Amino acid sequence: MRKVGFVVGRTSTKWVTVRLEEEVLINDLVIVGDELLGVVRGVSYANPTMSPYSPFTPTNVEAVRAYEYLNGSVELYGSLVGGRFDPRVLTASPTGTPVYKVERGDLENLKFMDNPILVGEHPSSGWPLPLDPKAVDYHIAVVGSTGSGKSHLVRLLVRELTRIGRRVVVFDHTGADYAPFFRDATIPDTEVFPDLLSLAEVMANKVLGKEYLDDVEVALYAYLYSEGDVSRARKFMESLGFGNGEFDMSSILELRNRSPMDVSWDDEAFIAILRLVMGYLKRREHTIAKSLFRLVKSGISLSSFNGRRYDIEGLVDHVLGSDLTVLDISSETLPIRYGIMRGVVSGLMSRAESRGERLDVAIVVDEAQVYARGQPPTEALSDVARRGRKWGVGLILVSQRWVSDLDMNIRANINSVVFSSLQSSSDLDDIGKVVSIGSIDVGILGTGDFYVTGLLSPFRRPILLHTFGE
Repeated sequence: MRKVGFVVGRTSTKWVTVRLEEEVLINDLVIVGDELLGVVRGVSYANPTMSPYSPFTPTNVEAVRAYEYLNGSVELYGSLVGGRFDPRVLTASPTGTPVYKVERGDLENLKFMDNPILVGEHPSSGWPLPLDPKAVDYHIAVVGSTGSGKSHLVRLLVRELTRIGRRVVVFDHTGADYAPFFRDATIPDTEVFPDLLSLAEVMANKVLGKEYLDDVEVALYAYLYSEGDVSRARKFMESLGFGNGEFDMSSILELRNRSPMDVSWDDEAFIAILRLVMGYLKRREHTIAKSLFRLVKSGISLSSFNGRRYDIEGLVDHVLGSDLTVLDISSETLPIRYGIMRGVVSGLMSRAESRGERLDVAIVVDEAQVYARGQPPTEALSDVARRGRKWGVGLILVSQRWVSDLDMNIRANINSVVFSSLQSSSDLDDIGKVVSIGSIDVGILGTGDFYVTGLLSPFRRPILLHTFGE
């Protein structure tokens, strides 16, 4: 440590003012006296001869400058007691207390938590910053504008979480930020058979019209039951009470344990079954003809889903049996992506509840603004945000903004925010409503620089971090 000044003026258990004898920079760590750890939040020049109340009239510039002095504002993080960090400061420091700048190696032996995760270092001191892995259970948002280094930071976070034994599943929106770096753990969405509701949404919303969603969904279930046989599909519809049939619960129960991968999907057979279902649902003949023509012309082919390796349940099994799973969801249409994410997230919560045990899974959602506000996966993600910590299921949401990108119910349950340069000045104020940000300046941040705050920070208050290399 190197002495850089001493305490002056009024002090408190939160802030001290330091008369600086040597240069320090914003975000430098300092130790006040023997045991108080703090961070420099501001540096300012003062000159008593230039006060409007001064009786002296300056005539010589050099003489005036001789009276200048430099003050630093230091926010106190806590106390260093017996080699451990205590976030409490119980007494104010007296005037004249020496202040030392923390340099490389000074905090290496300081104990904050067991088995911390490390993704970067404090820039000026070179101290590898210990982050609390328990914060994942209480959900983390990684926020920053394009080019700030969010994806790189999250990749480091993923590696550290798997190192300490946490399962991680990553939803890679573009297929460019995670899949190329974790090829052995990557499953493309073209190998996943989505849930039938998502397939129905694709065909209804993109081709037939939203009002025909029920027709398509029921037709998919009828196909699954009948394996493409029209006569068996007719029996299925009659077992539901359509036509002259009587309701029979057994056909529905039979579907409960059947996977879409159990049958071979044929486009002509599905069109015939859709024609049958629309008739049972009392659609007009010209409406049926128009719908079938649109579906054929659209080029959507159910046969393209044959031969896929995973259905949603199988995907959940894979996540729970692997250290890391990266789902490259960049190829399919958005409704299919929504369905895959919704199915996996909901499936993880269902497994936790059925087993009655913690899963220790971190769910990383890249480009969260596409999925975590007003879209089909939002409800499933919101459920994890509210109840996930009970089951060891945590969210890491990666987004460019804060308020406009995340659903209110999700945002209210986030307890750690890692942020870099922001797209809007109001974002910083809104982050401050959820976690403590104190008096910080995001304008000084470069690529790879992030403030870590909330439960993830060892101080529970903002600390600057610069990420390691790959």
